Amino acid sequence: MRYFPINLDVRGRKVVVVGGGGVARRKVASLVRCGAEVTVVSPGFCRALSRMKGIRRVRRRYRKGDTKGACLVVSATDSDQVNRRVHRHAVDAGIPVNVVDRPELCTFTIPAVVGKGDLVVTVSTGGASPALSRRVREKMEEDIGRTFADHAALMKAIRPKVLSSPLSARRRKDILTRMAGEEVHGVLERRGTRAARRMMESMLEEALQG
Repeated sequence: MRYFPINLDVRGRKVVVVGGGGVARRKVASLVRCGAEVTVVSPGFCRALSRMKGIRRVRRRYRKGDTKGACLVVSATDSDQVNRRVHRHAVDAGIPVNVVDRPELCTFTIPAVVGKGDLVVTVSTGGASPALSRRVREKMEEDIGRTFADHAALMKAIRPKVLSSPLSARRRKDILTRMAGEEVHGVLERRGTRAARRMMESMLEEALQG
């Protein structure tokens, strides 16, 4: 495995995207959904990028100082020269950089994502085949139902209560494992979130009383 998997919090942080076409638009849209402060640098922008809200557009050719202060840089241009310059400047500044479809110019790759609520599942082939990553992602989208996202939301709500309880660390781990298991998931699928929430609360209450 070449790449170390990681989820990065980019909320409120500067991310620079170089390029103004459709590929850049898809990267920008994903970053905006994650709360990043996105700056897009390009001599021109596709219609979607021209209309997209919540981003900063710099309408000119890329310059060396454009990446200053960024936590991430993405280059999505059709110019090999520009892509290589972006890569070199980012690496020299110690900023993680992704050059779309050029794994040899990437210090990180962007996986295919299946996202439903708080549940995020990513697929990567280590840059070997983005097309295969997309195929696996599409298969996972078919297999992962909405109930998994609902289950994740329920776990997010009750986990702080379990962690702040007087139960031992071992008991807290056991109860959280049980709450994430098939017993609760089956109730969620058959009877909905309210019934599943009641079951999880009962599990915690029983653990506290026992």
